[in-house]
Order: sequence, then C-alpha cells, then structure tokens
Amino acid sequence: MPVSWHVSLHLHHLIARYGYAVVALFVGGESIGIPVPGETVLLTAAAFAGRGHLSIIGVIIASVAGIICGGSGGYWIGHTAGQRIVIRYGRWAGITSERLDHTREFFARYGARAVMVGRFIPIVRILASIVAGISDMPFATFSVYNAIAGIIWSVLFGLLGFEFARDLPRLENRVGEAGIIALIAFGVAFVGFLVWRHFRREKPGTRAGV
Repeated sequence: MPVSWHVSLHLHHLIARYGYAVVALFVGGESIGIPVPGETVLLTAAAFAGRGHLSIIGVIIASVAGIICGGSGGYWIGHTAGQRIVIRYGRWAGITSERLDHTREFFARYGARAVMVGRFIPIVRILASIVAGISDMPFATFSVYNAIAGIIWSVLFGLLGFEFARDLPRLENRVGEAGIIALIAFGVAFVGFLVWRHFRREKPGTRAGV
C-alpha cells in the first residue's frame, strides 16, 4: 500500500476519533509554520460532515480557530526570534532561508494583503505568519487580515469537502476519480484567481500594507 494511503487512513482514524480537535490542531499547526496537511484535514473532516458524522459548522469554526491561534503563534515566533533564529531551529519543520525569502518577496509585493492572498498558496500559507512577525507588521493589521483569510478559506474548503462527500457516488459514476480531482483543483484555482484579480484591480495609489 502506498505511503500516501497510509497517511490518508491515519488521518481518517484521527478525525473519526477526535473530530474538531484534529482540525484545529492541524490547521493551526500549518498556520504556525509546521508543514502538516491542514488543508487535507479540513477537506476530510468536511467530508465526514457531509456523511453526517460531524457538523460542517463545527468543522469550519475549528478551522478558523486554528488559523487565528496558529497564525498568532507564528507571528510572535517571527517577531521575537527573528529570521536567523527561525531558520536555525526551524529546519526540522522545513523552514529554510529560500522559502522565507520567497515569502518575504511576496509580502514586499502585496503588503499586508499577502496574509490574505497567501492563504490560498501552500508555501506562503505555512510561512506567512512568521514572515509577518519578522517584517514587524503591526499585530492588529496581521490579525485582521489573518482572520478574514481564515474565514474565507475555511468556508470555501469546508463547503467543498462537504459537497464532495455528499455527491461522491454521482460524481464517481460520471467522471471518475481523476475527473473529481481535476474538478476540485479547477475550483480552487478559480477562487484563487478571483482573489488575485480583486487585488490587481485596486487603485495603483493604494499604499502597501493598508
């Protein structure tokens, strides 16, 4: 059995046993800078809700709580430790200078809005809170953008997983497993494009970080 299947089965077992706590823990861990599959856990828990084993509202609330708490923790790690210490002790969690530099470039381009846009980009999502702290972004500004992004992301992926579980038999009969995966990927990419286009439409004179 492939390693990915072992991981998937283990996640299913954890979610079935501990429910919302697993969602908050994994999504929060990802938000604090640890490369754990927070997105996968959210989708899986939402699928459980689609089958009647959990509440979709509870899953979304747990995800938002994890993002807010984890993001705040990551911010203070970056703010108090600084980039050099974060890289030195963060290698075990996959935090490298290259990844931090890429994320900082993203922040330099979008300002505080990078916290919101980056929620939909895997690597940026993991390191955004740490880079916000390293960059001395005001904590209040970070908190607002992080909360808004967390709500949008949690609702989007939560409902996606919920609907995916409910319509799984019909979808499997029509398009097959590969088609389902492609459909989900397209939906995520489309939403990411809408978010990107929204910020691109803002006036050029808008100050970065505001």
